[in-house]
Amino acid sequence: MLCLENVWRYLQQGRWFRSSRSNGVFCLGSFEYYIGKQFARRCIEIRFDPDPIAFICQPEGSEELVRVPAQGLTKAELMGELAAMQALPAYQLALPFSLEAWRQCEYANNLIGTTL
Repeated sequence: MLCLENVWRYLQQGRWFRSSRSNGVFCLGSFEYYIGKQFARRCIEIRFDPDPIAFICQPEGSEELVRVPAQGLTKAELMGELAAMQALPAYQLALPFSLEAWRQCEYANNLIGTTL
């Protein structure tokens, strides 16, 4: 249902700018990335590279490119737990189970041979 190649193509079109903190860390989305203390308190230009699934960072005033592995770009992380909720029977309301709680319910159902 989710084609990661389309996600990569979309991200390749983007260009982001962030400021790094005094420890060489910048935030993109809800994730923190470390590019090095030598680039502390600088503006960072960020692009996406799909081949190693990484962000290419170019600090202001530097020709050096820093690659940092992208975080949060797996199918499970992008789609969340929606697939587990949609697998519930139509007559049951979708409860806010975590994926682990849903697995335990399914395991229990298989052991006793009935559904909850």
